[in-house]
Amino acid sequence: MSFSVPLPDVLLAPLIESAGDTLRALEATDVPSSLRHLQGFDRRGLMHGPAPRQVLTTLERNDTFREKVIEQFRERSEVAAMLDEWDVAHAVRLVDAAEARGDLALLASALWAARPEGCEYGLGLVHAQHERNQRERTENAELQAQARTVDASDEARRRADAARMAAETELERVERELRDERRARRAREDEALADANTARRSAEGIGAQLGQAQAALHDTEGRLTREARRVKELEESLRVSREEADALRGKQSVLPAVDARALTKAAAAARDLASTIEDVAHRTASETVARPKAKAAGKVAKAAPRAPARRTTPALPGGVLADSAMGAEAMLRTEGVNVVVDGYNVTKRAWPDATAREQRERLAIALAALHTRLGCSSTVVFDGDGTTGPTGIRRRGLRVLFSGPGDEADDIVVQEVARLPKRVPVVVASSDAWVREHAEKEGAVVISAAALLAVFR
Repeated sequence: MSFSVPLPDVLLAPLIESAGDTLRALEATDVPSSLRHLQGFDRRGLMHGPAPRQVLTTLERNDTFREKVIEQFRERSEVAAMLDEWDVAHAVRLVDAAEARGDLALLASALWAARPEGCEYGLGLVHAQHERNQRERTENAELQAQARTVDASDEARRRADAARMAAETELERVERELRDERRARRAREDEALADANTARRSAEGIGAQLGQAQAALHDTEGRLTREARRVKELEESLRVSREEADALRGKQSVLPAVDARALTKAAAAARDLASTIEDVAHRTASETVARPKAKAAGKVAKAAPRAPARRTTPALPGGVLADSAMGAEAMLRTEGVNVVVDGYNVTKRAWPDATAREQRERLAIALAALHTRLGCSSTVVFDGDGTTGPTGIRRRGLRVLFSGPGDEADDIVVQEVARLPKRVPVVVASSDAWVREHAEKEGAVVISAAALLAVFR
């Protein structure tokens, strides 16, 4: 007997499982030929693929197998209780009660197997209830999917609003920094122009003083020449006087004692006068030349600032760590700061899968962008074999160095720090312990490669 109501396999699952138990307990010779390939299946295997339908078909066509299955199935206490309670007049209530208990499939299997009065009506009610449950589950699933879609849309909108607000905030910050940078640049230009005018006026003053000194020197040289001529004339007069005195002594002309002493005193006075005139002339010339030079040297020495004893440190806000994204960016905004980067120490952390050439190019682009954004100058040092050159790595505000054969980039980094004047604040970017130790001895502030990469981002 077949029913006009087609039941889905899931509603007959208890009966199919009982048929599987019976099938596995049969001797091989008693197994229906249509089910021999299913004898080794467990309960889970019998509920997949075409197996359920094959079992039901055999139950309908093989009376012997059906009787054994139904006999064992009806012996189950829950099945017997359900069949005892069955009354077609209360079929609707019984189906609702079975659905509430979750025994809808057990009721359908009992009605299909025992086939009591009104069983087909009851199977129709079970099938209708099952279809209603399926529709409700489908509708609930659709509602849940719609709710998830709405939630996802709301979340996407919230994220978009947050991203827009963050972008607007970032735009305002960039515009503010650009305005500040323009004002600072104008201030630097005005200061440089004022310094240039001061230097020009100082040079003009020194030139005027030098002209005055040259004129004074020329006058002094003229006086010296005249005094030297007078000294020569006096010496010539003295020589003539001596010759005359000698001639008189040769002729044995005896002068009075008073005249001889007067002549001797006159000769000594003439020699003293000549020596005094010569000393005064030389001293006057030396003082005239040295005075303008001393004034000029004093002004030059005053204009040139003294070199600091210790290296200037970059600006760092209070409470902010130097080796952090915020601290590193604050230091790199310091006017005149120079960043010395341990090249491959940074690139191998940022782009480990890229080639060496790609790593160098990416770091150069990032440092050039950093120069544009913060105004800092950079020097990056890579390990090289002496043949590698900075081809294709020319960027504004960036110097690229390669170590020679037998040298290491670590040594070049420290040498670059030592080469820079102490008035230049220096930040070294490297995670190498040796570089950190020796760069700090040279007065540099050292940040890790991770901190520099965070500033890039």
